Amino acid sequence: MDLQEIMFYSFLSKKAHSLVKGLHLPIFSVQITMEEQPLICLRIRRSFIEFTLEMPENNENIMNLNDLPVSVGVKRGERELDGTREVESTLSTQRMTLREWIRHFGSLNINLFVYFDVGEIEFDVQNFRDTLPKVRSLSVTCWIDEPDENDILEAQNFLRPFLPDVQHLLLYSVPLQENLSLQHIGMTNVKILLLEYQRNVRFVDLCTCNVESCLISQRADQMSLVDLNRFFKLWIKGSNPKLKELFIEWETEIILDWNVLLKGLKAIDKEFEGEEETKLDSLMKNIDAILFKSISNEVKDLHWRGFA
Repeated sequence: MDLQEIMFYSFLSKKAHSLVKGLHLPIFSVQITMEEQPLICLRIRRSFIEFTLEMPENNENIMNLNDLPVSVGVKRGERELDGTREVESTLSTQRMTLREWIRHFGSLNINLFVYFDVGEIEFDVQNFRDTLPKVRSLSVTCWIDEPDENDILEAQNFLRPFLPDVQHLLLYSVPLQENLSLQHIGMTNVKILLLEYQRNVRFVDLCTCNVESCLISQRADQMSLVDLNRFFKLWIKGSNPKLKELFIEWETEIILDWNVLLKGLKAIDKEFEGEEETKLDSLMKNIDAILFKSISNEVKDLHWRGFA
């Protein structure tokens, strides 16, 4: 049986689901996106299978996890040399509630990714969290230009239930406040932290982070070279002992004053090759600047590469 047939088989009964779970399929990840039409995607080897749950309409834009989907769309994809081949179909709702769909797939793999958009849809986040096992990766996005207090509260509600367990966290322009700041997030068990266009990022807030890898993407007007210089000096002196990699990207149309950034620091120019170059290229595309520190035994150097 192929992946789609195996997934369809898992719906037949609890025993069938247990048998599929016992196969320990090489599922790379199970991704759950909570939006108006919730999406569940399984990725395995070069294939993926995606379930789109069309939920009943309501005037209050509130989603009930106990509601039955109206219909279920299925998209199966296979990566090939000339692109990705996709086939779409439909599936019966299996008379399963949204909560049961989430639990059904959430139990198949430990690499569980959850995606939230601030202002997209309202639902009981804690109830959603209790439906799942531990969530390894969490992404929260805010597309709202001027978020209000309700948006800030919603972002906090998305984050709080998951922070004790999540290891990979992506924040895209998410509004934070003092009662749940970057410092609070950094002191959790998050290992990889990605900050995309976060408002008011202060590098001093990263000085107490427990993360091992951090990627920050900012606009020019959101970045302070003086603050970054101060952070590097503290880092070299021993703050952030767990931090192994720091990648910083910012959009700018002017030539950066590297003297401000590197003041008081010993820097060397370095060419990237092999796995190191591949890793950077996979993390960054169309970048203006990358800065990172590497530590090897007793030597600590600041390596940088700039793009005009």
